[in-house]
Amino acid sequence: MSLRFSAIITAAGSSQRFNMSSGSNLKKEFMALGSSSVIGCAVRPFLKIDGLVSVVVTYRKGDLEATKKLLSDIDYDIVFVRGGETRQQSVFNALKYLYESGSDIDLVSIHDGARPFITKDLIESCLKTAQDIGGSCPCIRVTDTLVRVDEKGLMCGRIPRDGVCTVQTPQVFRFPEIYKAHLEAKADKAYTDDTEIFMDAGGKVGFVQGDANNRKITYASDLKEGL
Repeated sequence: MSLRFSAIITAAGSSQRFNMSSGSNLKKEFMALGSSSVIGCAVRPFLKIDGLVSVVVTYRKGDLEATKKLLSDIDYDIVFVRGGETRQQSVFNALKYLYESGSDIDLVSIHDGARPFITKDLIESCLKTAQDIGGSCPCIRVTDTLVRVDEKGLMCGRIPRDGVCTVQTPQVFRFPEIYKAHLEAKADKAYTDDTEIFMDAGGKVGFVQGDANNRKITYASDLKEGL
């Protein structure tokens, strides 16, 4: 693969839902997984791909040393950037670093540090689609019936599932287009992910067949399923 890309791995969240379900105060990205950690497993597949220029890991205030320690056994010069109050702010900080450092890259891949089961093949598929279209996102088509539930807890309608998907990461975008899209993002809009920001700025995002195993660790049970 001749293109040059950087990987942003987000790990600046608070892990509130995970802590509530596990009774632990440890961030989910810091939990052990096999012989490594959740975040270590999220980073390693990117290192196997030709064209990787840099890896940027976002961290929560006060967690820099802990984050560095967990990744100290990885033989790669990882850059650590402090995150913001939201995921959007954290990603922007990392994109800003790449832009201001003059990174010579074609694409940037943005991946959740709490998705440790990512594969090299899926990353490469996302890179290829983004190279062709401008942006890419792995998605899983919804097969279950979807319903609406009202404030009283009663089912009140059905939602057509045709064309409906759940989204995963890594989400890959042309650079610096994704940085400029973040700069233009509406201040009064709560974005759920980077594809929405990119599309609001006029970018196109292509579908990549996601992987059911590429789940995000949200609750303690998610981690146990991977062991």
